[in-house]
Amino acid sequence: MDSPTWLEGALRALGDSECAELARTHDWSAGPLGDPTGWPSELRAAVTLCFSTRFPVLVTWGPELTMIYNDGYREMLGSAKHPLAFGASFEVVWAEIWDEIGPLCDEVLATGRAVWRVDMPLLMHRSGYDEETSFTFSYSALRDDDGRVRGVLDIAAETTGHVVAARRLDTISELATRLFAIEGGVQEVVDAAVDELAVSADVAAAEVWVEHGGDDEREVVRGTTGPGPLVAAALLEEVARGRGVVEHGDVRIHPLGALRRDVTGALAVRAAPTRPLDHGNREFQALLASKLGNAIGVTLAHEREVEHLRSVSEVLQHAMLPDPLPPGRWHVHYQPAESSLEVGGDWYDVVPLGDSRWAVVVGDCVGHGLEAATHMGQLRAAARALLLTGHGPAATLDGLDRYAATVPGAEFTTVVCAVVDERTGLLTYSAAGHPFPLVISPDGHRWLRGGRGGLLALRQTTRSEATHVLRSGDALLLYTDGLVERRGESLRTGLERLAEVGAPVVRAAGRGEVGELLSRTMRPGGAPDDIALVLYDVRVEGDVEPVGAGASLGAAAVGEMVGAATGLGLAAAP
Repeated sequence: MDSPTWLEGALRALGDSECAELARTHDWSAGPLGDPTGWPSELRAAVTLCFSTRFPVLVTWGPELTMIYNDGYREMLGSAKHPLAFGASFEVVWAEIWDEIGPLCDEVLATGRAVWRVDMPLLMHRSGYDEETSFTFSYSALRDDDGRVRGVLDIAAETTGHVVAARRLDTISELATRLFAIEGGVQEVVDAAVDELAVSADVAAAEVWVEHGGDDEREVVRGTTGPGPLVAAALLEEVARGRGVVEHGDVRIHPLGALRRDVTGALAVRAAPTRPLDHGNREFQALLASKLGNAIGVTLAHEREVEHLRSVSEVLQHAMLPDPLPPGRWHVHYQPAESSLEVGGDWYDVVPLGDSRWAVVVGDCVGHGLEAATHMGQLRAAARALLLTGHGPAATLDGLDRYAATVPGAEFTTVVCAVVDERTGLLTYSAAGHPFPLVISPDGHRWLRGGRGGLLALRQTTRSEATHVLRSGDALLLYTDGLVERRGESLRTGLERLAEVGAPVVRAAGRGEVGELLSRTMRPGGAPDDIALVLYDVRVEGDVEPVGAGASLGAAAVGEMVGAATGLGLAAAP
């Protein structure tokens, strides 16, 4: 039919566009709107606006809300609804989403007030499949010449791309955050990745395949979001070993990136059916594979680093300990902290001085890790050198004071140093803020409280020594605070436990196992700090004046030791 002058003028700006041609050739008189020459002025204005802009605009009018739209809106109709939607009923065209948008139209028609939605999700069937979409739009009232609301003006923008891209970015971010926070191995990484992908709106199903390890110890780790495999293992292995991305039906298989030569892996993904497998979807899957590959690479590197640190730890701990002692009177035990692979600052040394004389040193540097172990090794070597050159316990600690003052981080170390004459049972000792040595007799125990001074590098005067005569059957116990301290408990309580619980263990246990048994008895749940201890089993020639039995640890003695050890916080466990 011939277009009226006003409609032709409205369409002139569109030229030969598809929707302009539809408007020119449509038989308006045969439809519910009638001849355009009789359209109300506001409808004419809305149609003119629709065809004068490239922004998506839909005009609906009359009882059936007949649709008139421009080329911008045509893109929203997908491949299945256009051109049949032009001049058709709004409700019929969008029947699959009418439960969501119909009430909005009814509200505008009933009240005349506009409604507004941002990123509203709608499941449309516009291109042959149920498609997830999002739209930001406004519905406004259109009135006839009498002021009655007769139609709805829809100005809209599809935001599906923005919404989906933001969601996929969140998925990648959450996946990376979770994977890189895992402290376990490859299996834990694969399990976490599968868990994250199982809840992704963009992934219908996924499977991860990783092979790693040496030639003799290859291990395959596999995980899937479903009850069974997504594709054959042979295909996953083929892609993992360099074939490149493979499409197998509706599944895309990606090699995992950023892996070492001795590690191969693949990620198989079946995309959610509500989004097309377009360029953006393929990029999303590739990023998932890249992040997963990075996480596995980091995990394996961390495992190798842990193994290396464990080896270093063992070497340093071995270097910390003296050469094996001949069987008999000296019994030693070292137990690293339960919660860490790190070496610490606890150490002991037993030094033969000749002529039936032995020196023993037990110490504890502040901190853990390689730095504390380094300080420990330096102080241990310095103490052995001083003792072998004839220095007594107090003179040895004087020398360690001077040495520790030159080594940043070695300050505040606690040390006890003693020399035993096996022929006479004479014990000479000196302590730098260290827990009291304990003498355990067949009929009691005694704390050695003499020869005390402050922590290394904090002394104010020359260090002093004290002596004690050991008798046959006694046991001399030197130890670090990891044996007695517990969280939230005073040092006094820990020392009393050592006397009341530990001393009977020493009396009853065979000497070869006493160290380990004493550690288990004192710290049944494991120790958060290293434990080093030395036990000397006394056997002297001739009769020796017996010492007082059952001496208890008095408040004054505890105060003396706690005051000297304030710098390490020994008064209570950390």
